[in-house]
Amino acid sequence: MQVRAFSRWVLFSLALAMPAVAESQPPAVWYRASEKCPNGAQFLEKLAENSRQARLAQAGDHLDFVVTLVTEGKETLGRLERQTDGGIVAIRELRDTPCERVADALALSLSLALVPGQSSAGPVLEKPAETPEELALVVPSATAAAASTADTPPAPSQPASSRAASARSARPEPLSEPRWAVGLDVGAMIGVSTQPQPRGEVFVDFRPAFAHFLPSLSLRAGVVGAAGSSETSVGPIRRWIVAGRIEACPVALGGERIEFRPCAAFELGPAGASTEGASGQTDYSLWAAPGGQLHLGVAVQPKLLWLEASGGVIVPLTRNEIFSASQSLYRDAPAVFHGSLGILFQLP
Repeated sequence: MQVRAFSRWVLFSLALAMPAVAESQPPAVWYRASEKCPNGAQFLEKLAENSRQARLAQAGDHLDFVVTLVTEGKETLGRLERQTDGGIVAIRELRDTPCERVADALALSLSLALVPGQSSAGPVLEKPAETPEELALVVPSATAAAASTADTPPAPSQPASSRAASARSARPEPLSEPRWAVGLDVGAMIGVSTQPQPRGEVFVDFRPAFAHFLPSLSLRAGVVGAAGSSETSVGPIRRWIVAGRIEACPVALGGERIEFRPCAAFELGPAGASTEGASGQTDYSLWAAPGGQLHLGVAVQPKLLWLEASGGVIVPLTRNEIFSASQSLYRDAPAVFHGSLGILFQLP
């Protein structure tokens, strides 16, 4: 594993350094980062003293390097790209926390690329122990890179507007991906009848994983059902609810294996009450209730299986009241509490 990492480092250095030697102008770096990461000037200060002086790219400049640092929750994804007239020569992606460490690692890679005369026979810096885990490395062979450079004639100069358009098209795409999961919750609710009612829910959970806007947002849609009996002066009365339920959870607190999500919810569907026996009667009503929910998730396998404990409150917009003739037997509580345990399976 060490030999492989060492060879990847050498190939990456060759692919980045060979085109840089021939350039006479200070290399231009297009830099973008999340608010919690160093700004462009702070990033350039991290470059090694023996490397050539780089500069931040301005509108209309030809780009030599693109550096991207995106913070998602407590994790940072970093990317360093080498830009040429023929496209991207090399890409390096890193994942770690905090952002400062990822920025240090990318600055080390960029410094190595900017050292004049760097070759496979020259000195190669060892990968520090604190360098973040390397996720992907796409580097063509040194021979192929040299042949491509020798055979390709110099590209004619382009107007500033064309170079700016090329730079925009070369900017990295968001590094996050949406995730889907299916799950089941089982528990109880209190407030619709005089005794706790068993309650269950099946749902689909979707996480859009936006890179900049609400990066921890999750959305959930499912079907919830509850049923139980209440003891009254005229005998037991059975109550049931079947409703569609949606949730929106804008933030997530915690890490990769434990997360805490506050959510807003709404339920809508039919509800009913019935008496038992030969003369039993049934009546129906509409169940509509907004509410709040708290989810505590624990990962068994972070990318496959999660266990979940949930609790919350819902407020019926209409409080149903049960009558026998003109006698009022009981009325729904103004707030209904519920709790459950569940399991989630993430889809590939």
